[in-house]
Amino acid sequence: MDIGTGSGKLIQILATEKDVHCTGVDTNSDMLKEAKVKLKNINAELIEILPDTKLPFEKNSFDHIAICSVLFHLKKESIDSMLNDALGLLKEGGTIIILTPTGNGGILKLSKHFISIRNKGVYVWYRSTKKRARMWSKENYLSKYASKTSLKYKRELVMNEFAQLEIIYR
Repeated sequence: MDIGTGSGKLIQILATEKDVHCTGVDTNSDMLKEAKVKLKNINAELIEILPDTKLPFEKNSFDHIAICSVLFHLKKESIDSMLNDALGLLKEGGTIIILTPTGNGGILKLSKHFISIRNKGVYVWYRSTKKRARMWSKENYLSKYASKTSLKYKRELVMNEFAQLEIIYR
């Protein structure tokens, strides 16, 4: 499952490259319309949900849950609620994989590695998330959450340290 699936890019990659069924949920109907077009012939299900509501699935439904560029935008109560909900939906041995920007690096490093005529969105992403991403990284929220809920936690910097993968599991 992909929480905050947006335009469905992660689902498109996973379903195409790994030949798996994916479920995407989002609160934004316009983004889900875009995702439906992108995922027209792909083994995926898209569901619109309301903000701050429980996810509409049975317990132990998913092997893996991805949350990309979502949590660091939310209030702490909403983060905990979303993570607790996701944990209930996770099968035994499953993982919750969270991708967030770090806010690290500078425009020159970003340009060198990611900005091109075909990839202008990276600059917008970097500028619009930099401040909040730095606060998220400094706070180390998920490590603390994992500790207080007796979960395991792993963190790895990716995308030349412009983003981080944080994984929580039992």
